[in-house]
Amino acid sequence: MGHHAIVIACRDSSDGNRIRTALGEASIPVICKSAPILAQAEAVPNAYIVATPLTLDENCIDLLTKLAVLQPMYSVIYADQCNDALNILRMYGCGAAAVLGRDELDLLPALMDPARDVVDNLVMPPFFIDDDVSNLKEPPMNSAQTLHVTFLGAQAMMSFSNAVLNIEASSLISFACKAPQNAWAQDQLQKTLAMSTGWGYQSRPTITPGSVTLCKNNASLSALEPTGQHFVVCHGFMCDEERAFLERLPRTARIFIASNQGYVEQTSENATSIIDPERLWDIFISALYNA
Repeated sequence: MGHHAIVIACRDSSDGNRIRTALGEASIPVICKSAPILAQAEAVPNAYIVATPLTLDENCIDLLTKLAVLQPMYSVIYADQCNDALNILRMYGCGAAAVLGRDELDLLPALMDPARDVVDNLVMPPFFIDDDVSNLKEPPMNSAQTLHVTFLGAQAMMSFSNAVLNIEASSLISFACKAPQNAWAQDQLQKTLAMSTGWGYQSRPTITPGSVTLCKNNASLSALEPTGQHFVVCHGFMCDEERAFLERLPRTARIFIASNQGYVEQTSENATSIIDPERLWDIFISALYNA
């Protein structure tokens, strides 16, 4: 690998040694309490973190949130314990680059050696984890417009997860995002969507109102053809296929780009104010009204 993780955050040395062995680097520090984890992360730029769902005094969702406040960093969760107790949408929503199941530790070395551009273009926050959905209500069906939202970029799962957690399922809205490549995360996302949200789930590239489509690749994502309004949320490094996707969009599509302060809408003037994450979800719902 071209680098090593700055810290392994886990409950005990046994967990840490398993991760060290998988990465083939015995010198990676293993830390089991949140305060020294945060201190280590703050002291080292361009941080890489491998965390299990629990340390001795913190769960990974709380830890990821605190780490994101310090500085952008690349985090992978190895869900070797409590797989069903922690919401995978919240893990991604707080900034996890990937979440591995207990039988997927062999995938860790590849995940911890991402393209340099992915790491250099990390955007943290915006995240908007909240138990309350948007306070705007959808309009009556006879006067409403439909909306499809596509999430692009290396951190697309972060914005996608926050949208699913904070916007109440609507028969007027559909979401699409590229699915994680590992099988466990795909399976957990499907279960969590069913148990924790009102959104339906689609694995085939088809737009279904009230559902989210998790596509296998960028080609599947590009095959979706919205018939109503189309918003695109870009978060983190964009690959060539994703940039080409943006170039093919009709002029009517609205593009929102994640920044370290919030979201910015891309316009012909290239200058708009920062949009707070909570406000972004209200913009989504406002678009349903037939103005």
